[in-house]
Amino acid sequence: MPSPFVWFDNMTETRHDTTHFLHAMFGWQPKVIGPITFLTADGVDTPFAATCDTLEGMSGWVPYIEVDDLPAAIVQAKRHGATIIAENVKGPAGDASFIRDPGGSAMALWKRAEGV
Repeated sequence: MPSPFVWFDNMTETRHDTTHFLHAMFGWQPKVIGPITFLTADGVDTPFAATCDTLEGMSGWVPYIEVDDLPAAIVQAKRHGATIIAENVKGPAGDASFIRDPGGSAMALWKRAEGV
């Protein structure tokens, strides 16, 4: 089964400005949750993305890919040439490890928390 993109963070040094732009441009509703701002589409309660501060020099849209076993996914990513940026970052819905593929693109491998 392929691992689809399940979430997107827009990492930026100007979170407020980026959030304001996304709201004005697309009508996405912001909800500040500490260090991140969840974004929801009009009429939908569940967020689909967030704006947040940069992480280890990462900026722009970062896709999250759901995995069944986060430690095993990190081992596999290293084996295939990925650079590990940050491991086991705790989030409200699970843990993520941030990597760069051999071409330099950032992504997050994400393990859903129990009950989510």
